[in-house]
Amino acid sequence: MSKTEEKSPGLTEEAVTDERIESVDTDTGPGAHLVATRSNIWISVVLSCVAVFSVGLAAWFGWQELQSFTRYMRSIESSVQGLTAKIAQLENLKVTTKELDNQIQRLESEVERTETRNQSVIDRVEMVAEQLAKAQVDTRSSYVLAEAEYLLKLADQRLLIERNPETAVTLMRTAQALLGQLQDGRLMSVRERLAQDLQSLSTVQPIDILGIQAELLALDPVLDELQLPVRRLAPDTDSQANLDLQEWIGGLSEFIRIREVNAPITPLVSASDAGRAREVLRLSLEQIKVALIREDQALFNAGLAQAKRLSMHFFDVTRGAGLKVITALSSLEGIQIKREIPDAAQGLRALKAYRDALTQERVSGAEAEQ
Repeated sequence: MSKTEEKSPGLTEEAVTDERIESVDTDTGPGAHLVATRSNIWISVVLSCVAVFSVGLAAWFGWQELQSFTRYMRSIESSVQGLTAKIAQLENLKVTTKELDNQIQRLESEVERTETRNQSVIDRVEMVAEQLAKAQVDTRSSYVLAEAEYLLKLADQRLLIERNPETAVTLMRTAQALLGQLQDGRLMSVRERLAQDLQSLSTVQPIDILGIQAELLALDPVLDELQLPVRRLAPDTDSQANLDLQEWIGGLSEFIRIREVNAPITPLVSASDAGRAREVLRLSLEQIKVALIREDQALFNAGLAQAKRLSMHFFDVTRGAGLKVITALSSLEGIQIKREIPDAAQGLRALKAYRDALTQERVSGAEAEQ
């Protein structure tokens, strides 16, 4: 069978049928021709129906295939769109990644520069430290200067804290002697300032604070021996006064009865009052000690006045322990315990400035050598 026959089987069958009809027509005549015509019509109708059905079936299968192909294309388009969006995201990510890479590279370069700069700073610090170590080699002069500065600092502390010029003067004179051992003309200004400090402190009047405190402490056991005052009758005067008194009493003898009493009169101060007064007197002595430490002249004078008043009012100060107390308190009157301490740190400041200048000079010399 040829390709034309495979593609159009219906046409071949129709041609065969026509040949048969023609042969029948030629063989049978008009009746056979009519029958053949009818059969041809039916065959044509059947073939037309088959052809229409085939075309419709082919069209339906084609439509289904077209729909499925359309859906497939739509899915492909949606996939393509998704891939396009992902490709765009990837492009954005690539751009972002490039920016991050650039930032990382920039940061790495900055870190490298910072490390280099830090290393240079460290090298510089080490070099300067080495230079300072070389410049500040402990020699005899540096030891002497450090010791003199330490003594002047102690003297300044004694003046500020203890307000003791005597100890400060001793420390300053020792520092002056140490500076004299160096025989350095550049120390002339320092020694001049130190001499001015010594002259200003020499004008301060010395006060024996410890001696006054010791004297007050010595009075503490004496207070327990204080006696109450005893009042007696007045002693007899000359005879003329007695005669006048007797005449005056004789005139009043009718109205007044007088008896001679030789026993001592009961004291006006009781033992309980004396005990309280003794404790208040102790507090007054403590107040005087505090005033000595604080150099409070008003508090010192008030404490002395109160102690003397209590002693004279409540106790016998004419003899014994009372006389000792009143004598010691009277000896403390008029003592000036407040002193004006001048500024005596000029030598210390000048020595510090000299040492700083000397250190800077050594550092500059070491740098010039390198």
